[in-house]
Amino acid sequence: AGVCIGPPLSNRLAPAPVTLGGASPVPAMRDEQLKMMSLLVFTFQNAAFVLLMRWSKVLDTHYNSTVAVFLTEVLKLPLSVLLLMYEKRSVTEACATLNREILGAPMDTLKISVPALLYTVQNNCLFVAMGYLEAAVFQCTYQLKTLTTAVLTVTMLGRSIAAHQWGALVLLMAGTVLVQEPPAKGGGGADSSAGMMVGIGATVAACVCSSVASVYLEKILIESKPSIWVRNAQLCLFTIPIAAVGTQMVKDDYLKEEGTPIHGFTFAVWASIVTNAAGGMIVAVVMKFAGNILRNFAQACAIVVGGIGSCLLFDFVITSRFVGGVGLVILSIFIYGSKVEQLIAWLAAVGLARSSDEAAYAPVPLAEEAPPPPRESADEEAAP
Repeated sequence: AGVCIGPPLSNRLAPAPVTLGGASPVPAMRDEQLKMMSLLVFTFQNAAFVLLMRWSKVLDTHYNSTVAVFLTEVLKLPLSVLLLMYEKRSVTEACATLNREILGAPMDTLKISVPALLYTVQNNCLFVAMGYLEAAVFQCTYQLKTLTTAVLTVTMLGRSIAAHQWGALVLLMAGTVLVQEPPAKGGGGADSSAGMMVGIGATVAACVCSSVASVYLEKILIESKPSIWVRNAQLCLFTIPIAAVGTQMVKDDYLKEEGTPIHGFTFAVWASIVTNAAGGMIVAVVMKFAGNILRNFAQACAIVVGGIGSCLLFDFVITSRFVGGVGLVILSIFIYGSKVEQLIAWLAAVGLARSSDEAAYAPVPLAEEAPPPPRESADEEAAP
């Protein structure tokens, strides 16, 4: 019989447990699986939401998009409450938290009405934009929200933006300009110059609304930082009635004929409502398990998937100009969300940068958290 020195071989080969924030040890493999699963879902949601919205507009069933926005907000409320219950592991504690953060802080809750109005306007703008822009073009153009949020962060919050981040914003603007393909002569609808201008204008309006809302939340409610699920529930208390009012402000010529406000709602419309409502929840999970850099990677993948989907589903023609614009947008996403040390390490890895103190810049693991861009609400991140 042999003599075994040290722990059994099975113990020595077993992966070491990973402890998350003082919680019970979680196997490293399970943590990696959750990370990859959240990234895949995030990528799918970002691409699917845009493609489904575009599909719903292409079908031209004359549905009322303001009703779709209203139903989206209605669906977000129970989702937020259920996720809060899961987080607290108790229905009683979740209800107590909602009571304390909402009814117990009426002034803070009232302040939420401003971003709630902006987010509702933003969601309506998204539906308008998708009626005139190809899904892939919209996805790239909507990344301008990074630019508007950065500018507002500097002007309203007095923060500084690093030089490489300003450079990333310049690349973002250049890429956005490139993806705006000139409309075909004699075309109509989404191909017309007027239609494209309406779509771009609606997209820029959505970017501004989301940026102002997120910066406002950070400036006004800096001392109140409840759970993200509580924040979403607070927003829904205002977005639901605001969206309901919005449905009455738009003339619906088909309401009397069809006899129901959900006339023209196809599978594509219902699916876009569900993916939009779940979007903010998915972002929160991604940020918890994957971090900012991997989230940027997933966002870049979503843009690529959206481009391929537009080509397959809507006969969108991918040109060299569009590919160049997408490349600049994706590059800007990575540069903006990275540290200087990470950029130097990545450039050195491909032989484009040399540093005298190269040893001081060890390659940074991809999953390491980078300084996040200006914080955004999960409700705003429901949109890709």
